[in-house]
Parts: sequence; structure tokens; C-alpha cells
Amino acid sequence: MALFKRSGTESASATAMANSASVAHVHLVPVVSEKAARLKNLGQYTFAVKPGISKIEVKKTIEATYPVRVIGVNSVRLPRKTLRRGRTVGHTRIRCHMIVRLAPGQTIDQTPKA
Repeated sequence: MALFKRSGTESASATAMANSASVAHVHLVPVVSEKAARLKNLGQYTFAVKPGISKIEVKKTIEATYPVRVIGVNSVRLPRKTLRRGRTVGHTRIRCHMIVRLAPGQTIDQTPKA
């Protein structure tokens, strides 16, 4: 297995590139709902993400974007909805929400910048 062994400097730079790449492609959209407003009072923020994004990637993105410390991330996979157009039956896309819990006393400003 000596053919696949890397030196310490190469693996560190590869890890740094992987971390920056994971932060770059995660697109977080704040969710505006009654439940999200209720959770905001508890220090938890809800974001819509693409299915397949991991909790670790969301945590790194939040900590890189906002000056906060993330304590935990919970994922919620929302069920598909059935759509009908005459006789044709289809489904909506799979949706996923991430609920991010912050350290006590920290907040995220999600107001639109218009």
C-alpha cells in the first residue's frame, strides 16, 4: 500500500481544498413559516437545502458565512406531494430542511437586504 501513501503536506492541502469546496456548493435558503418563527425564538434556524447535503457541510457553511458557533444540526426530509394534471399523475421534488441550533446568545440576521 506504499503506492497510495501521501506525505503530510499534501494531505493537509487536499483537506483544506475539500473543506473550501464543500462550503462553496451548499446553497442555504431561509425557511419562512410559523414553525420556523417559533424555533427562531429558541435559537434554532431553519434552512432549505438540496437533498444529499450532509449536516457537517451545513455546519461548516453556517460557521463560515455567519460569525456564530453551531451546536447541532437536525435534518428533516419532507414528503413528496402528489400533483394531478387531468389523468396524468406526478410528484413534486424531494425537499429537505436543516434546523441549525446555535450557541446560547447568538443570532443570525435573516432579513432580506433590499
